[in-house]
Amino acid sequence: MAAISEAGWQCEQAWARISGHRLLERTYRFVCIPSPTGDEAVFARYFGQELEAAGLEVSLDSEWPGSPSVLGRWRGRGGGPTLQLDGHTDAIPMPHREAELDHPHRIVRGRGAADMKGGLAAIAEAVRALKEAGVELRGDVLVTAHGLHEAPLGDQRTLRSLLRRGIAGDAALVAELGHDHLPVAAKGMSIFRLEIVREGKVLHEVELTDRGQNPLSALRLVLDWLDARGVELTREENTLAGVESLFVGQVHGGDFYNRVPLVAEVVGTRRYAVPHSLETVRKEFEGLCRQVEGATGLGARVELQEVGIPYEMRPHEPIITAVRRAYRNATGSPLPLGGAGAVGNAADFVASGVPAVYHGVNQSTAHSDDEFVTEEDLVRAARVYAATIVEYCGCV
Repeated sequence: MAAISEAGWQCEQAWARISGHRLLERTYRFVCIPSPTGDEAVFARYFGQELEAAGLEVSLDSEWPGSPSVLGRWRGRGGGPTLQLDGHTDAIPMPHREAELDHPHRIVRGRGAADMKGGLAAIAEAVRALKEAGVELRGDVLVTAHGLHEAPLGDQRTLRSLLRRGIAGDAALVAELGHDHLPVAAKGMSIFRLEIVREGKVLHEVELTDRGQNPLSALRLVLDWLDARGVELTREENTLAGVESLFVGQVHGGDFYNRVPLVAEVVGTRRYAVPHSLETVRKEFEGLCRQVEGATGLGARVELQEVGIPYEMRPHEPIITAVRRAYRNATGSPLPLGGAGAVGNAADFVASGVPAVYHGVNQSTAHSDDEFVTEEDLVRAARVYAATIVEYCGCV
């Protein structure tokens, strides 16, 4: 039998100290603290206390007092790189049934359980287990947790400010998405808001002499184009990040059944992969606006809010090697490379020059009316985080 490596022995010692029961309890406590986007201060302070109890040096960055960022540091012995474990503290501001800890089925239910308080709980558990096992690292561990993430209220200003100020590791592991594959590429996403505008004043329907001047009638042209373009995108070449998409989520117009409105509005998302960009998408929508104006004589304008940028990483980055090796050691299975369809903060790291990947709990129920996370996923994530820290930072 081959001798176990020092890193492998350190991981085994830490894994033995990871508690599924404690992970469930911690995640439940996290979920019981509401943290809708823009109002994360109470939860941020509580998470900081958890990291402090795990043995980290903790501080709060209060540039945005309602959404403070948590900074936790574990300083190694020197000679190794810094690994940043990152997550967001906010959950979408949508109602959900009361938080529930289902002990018989080993599940935590509630808003934020999967996205992404389960991942934050697993980070705290991994660090605690390594510290308790007496693991000594060469490199440093930096844990960051920040609010103002979930669009449209969130715009990533908290994390982007930290990165601009150099509060970053040599690589980052973002504790969400990719629970059964390792995303090394991701689509960018922009929210579009397209308005069709009629000059003049609101009219009674009998005063309208030209039906084509009703912005709601012009919506047909816009919706038909958006639908056709969405179908077209599904037939285009699939990149590692997945097929591009165009989605309509809201249509607004009018305020009374027989009044001709001044404005009709379509809102949705456009997701795009490298080599496309915000400017590519802007030209696409500006072309649609010109078509609408030419066909109807009505005004048309579009606003785009870029939520995330598309990116691709080189497959042999050290952080990719470390996470894949950690996953195999922790689970006995390989971790295939893939892409991320959803937008997350790895894009912000990559844009700032920090290689970053995702690995989280199973988030298939994120944003749903029955959001939950299982003990099995929490334990697996904590094991992978602990092993990645050892692999990337190196042990003494």
